[in-house]
Amino acid sequence: MTMRVRGVLMLVVGLAAMGLASCGHYTCGAGFGISTCTSTGSGLGGGGTTSSATAFAYDIVQTGTVNGIEFSSTGATLANISGFTAPTVPSSDVSSELVVAQEQYLYGIFPGSQSLYAWTIDASTGDLIAVANSPYTVAGLGGMVLNDSGVNLTGVVVNPSGTFLFIADAGNGEILTYQIGTGGALTAGPTVSTVGAVQPWNLAIDGKGFYLYVTSGIEGNGGHIAAYSINQTTGALTLVAPLLPYNIWELQGEPTGQYMVGISGNSPAITGITDANIYVFGIQQSGTTAGTLTEVLGSPFATISGNSPANIAVQPNTSNGSYVYSFSVSALGYNPIEGYALNTTSGALTSVTGSPFSTVMTSPWGQFDQSGDYLFVYSNLGDTAPELGVLNFTSGTGVLTESATTLPLTTGGYFAVTDPQ
Repeated sequence: MTMRVRGVLMLVVGLAAMGLASCGHYTCGAGFGISTCTSTGSGLGGGGTTSSATAFAYDIVQTGTVNGIEFSSTGATLANISGFTAPTVPSSDVSSELVVAQEQYLYGIFPGSQSLYAWTIDASTGDLIAVANSPYTVAGLGGMVLNDSGVNLTGVVVNPSGTFLFIADAGNGEILTYQIGTGGALTAGPTVSTVGAVQPWNLAIDGKGFYLYVTSGIEGNGGHIAAYSINQTTGALTLVAPLLPYNIWELQGEPTGQYMVGISGNSPAITGITDANIYVFGIQQSGTTAGTLTEVLGSPFATISGNSPANIAVQPNTSNGSYVYSFSVSALGYNPIEGYALNTTSGALTSVTGSPFSTVMTSPWGQFDQSGDYLFVYSNLGDTAPELGVLNFTSGTGVLTESATTLPLTTGGYFAVTDPQ
């Protein structure tokens, strides 16, 4: 699960002014990778009162707090949690990320201060309660790739069951592993060297939680993928394939665990190169090469609009069907979101009826809640008007419709979504 797009949009505006001259350079450094919000709807509980929330969202405020947001499908409202007590976190760390585990624990990673925060989410109010011994000091966070210069990183992931957390330490060529225990407490597992296999930038896990996939390099220059099997008891990683020959920037798993879906990240507005395709890989399910990726027949699949994907979101719930959504940007702004049905027998992608969705909020990035019924989308055109929106997902068809009025955000940054438990 990136408000990493803040840098992408700054880059888009800059490239528009420069005639798409270049995407610039990216470096590894002491950093890793939303905001005080103005409510557009009524306060929906929180702060010690009982909530009827459908989902909660949390965003890193660059002035040094985490903000709580509440979505109600009944009232079709998206608003700040009334009475929410914002926890204090390091400020101005634009490379920070948030990730949710087990729908009840929130983790905030702040590379600039080498701090890892852990909170329990109150299912009734949305309040955040610090886990014992949080924040954790983790020196390896300083080696994470900077996430504030047009890059689009997923440097922290959890497995689907929420029992393990993995962090990409590119500077030191290693992956940090943690077990998530009772109450959300973190226990450090083995640190895994990736030297000779890949320099870890982006991480992704298959839909069943058996394999961790690692990509390296800037958008459009990934070079190859490394695959690791995940020990289901300890979270330890074992290298399966060090040099899968695919230029992939972002990967995401789909819930059946059969396929990984990816993009190169090449785009005229970002790298000056067009790659209007989505790549689908079959996962070898057994044998000595289990976990290896092979492109399915027909891959890559061309986008219906001819736009180059900058991000993707994959439907997480098998009961809703398998769908993939593509987000793209141009020199003029965001393009309409596109939807594709994933055939779980062949891995083929076909366009969803009504796609591209020109009647809903445009966005460069989005993520589903765990139910898969709602797609939360972020916008920050020109880094001047950040906002969060929610789209209804129609089970069986994949059609997206507007769900609630958008919520203005004071600053751009990273967000994470969870359903109350």
